[in-house]
Amino acid sequence: MPNFEPTEIALFSLLAIVMVLIIWVILRLRRIDRVRKEFLPSDTGRDLEQVLVDQNRSITQLSNDLNTLNDRLTDLTIINKSNFQKLGFVRFNPFEDAGANMSFSLSLLDGQDNGIIISSLHGREGTRIYAKTVDGGKSKFKLTEEELTAINHAQQKTSE
Repeated sequence: MPNFEPTEIALFSLLAIVMVLIIWVILRLRRIDRVRKEFLPSDTGRDLEQVLVDQNRSITQLSNDLNTLNDRLTDLTIINKSNFQKLGFVRFNPFEDAGANMSFSLSLLDGQDNGIIISSLHGREGTRIYAKTVDGGKSKFKLTEEELTAINHAQQKTSE
C-alpha cells in the first residue's frame, strides 16, 4: 500500500469534494434547463424577462376581466330576482262528466314568490281562463286547491 503525504490526501479529498459539487451543479442545471424549456420554447427567441413581463400583463388583464364579469354577474343576479324563475303546473279535471284533465293551473313566480297564477277550466260548454296575482306566495284572491298546489310546486323548485 503506497504511502501518501498529508498534502496529497488533502488534495485527493478536495478533488472528491469538487467532483461531487460538479455533479450536483450539472444535475441542477439540467433541472433548470427543463423548466426553462417549458416556459421558453426554442422558437420564440424571447428571453425569460420578456416572458415574465408578458405573463404579468396577461394575468393583470385576466384579473380585470374577472372583476368586470363579477360585477356584471352581481348586476344580473339583482335584476334576475324580478324575473319569473319558478314554475308550477297542475292538470286536473274539475267536472266529473267532462274535461278529461284538460284544465290546468300554472303559477309563474319570481325570486320573492311574486307573480301570477293562470287557471283554465275546460268543460263541455267552453273553456274559461282566470288570472290572479301572487305576492309573497299568497294571493288576495281566493285560490282553489289546484292553484295552491301549483304555487307550492313552484316554490319547491328552488329548494330542491
